[in-house]
Amino acid sequence: MVSHYPRRLLWVVLGMVVSAVGIVMMLQANIGLEPWSVLQQGMAQTFGITYGTASVIVGAAAIGVAILFGEGFGIGTILNITLCAIFIDFMLAHGWMPLMQNLFSGTLMLLGGLELLAIGTWLYMKAALGAGPRDSLMVALARKSHHSVGLCRALVEIGVIIIGWLLGGQVGIGTVISAVVLGTLFNLNFALFRFRAAEVHQENLAESIRNLTKRGTTTRS
Repeated sequence: MVSHYPRRLLWVVLGMVVSAVGIVMMLQANIGLEPWSVLQQGMAQTFGITYGTASVIVGAAAIGVAILFGEGFGIGTILNITLCAIFIDFMLAHGWMPLMQNLFSGTLMLLGGLELLAIGTWLYMKAALGAGPRDSLMVALARKSHHSVGLCRALVEIGVIIIGWLLGGQVGIGTVISAVVLGTLFNLNFALFRFRAAEVHQENLAESIRNLTKRGTTTRS
């Protein structure tokens, strides 16, 4: 775990940039989206807001529910919710990624986006400054319901897909590919980088404030 806060914050920002590029690639693949993107795209189209704004709303709601169920959040969690959305909207507004028009190019674009999302998540998680809002929600639901995180994730994502589809989000072959491939990409990338996510303690906001305050007191003395 990186111990120096400026460096750790840099990892978070870099992770959000890489993740944002991956998400934009997935959107522009035009063959169907992963569950949360289906919801956020549907919200954007229905309510006339940007995809990034929808992402902030969903992320804030997820962490809000997690907090109600007793989960904490960190500096990185807040940056996760805000920065990624800003970067996504910026890239979409400037048309940096072309919209794919056929299944082959769309599949390649989607797979590239999924890989970047996995790398971006690794960069974010190695900073250990707080779990992502959706991960916190899954953990909170698992603890509250006494079911496995995997089951809670599956049920929530099915619900998210249905709501997103009803709102006009794109469901297609890309949704199936994302469901099958994304977990494998996470495992492969984490193994490649020798990163053991389960062994990393994600620092909550209170811990960060305490550590920074302690460091400031030590520096002054």
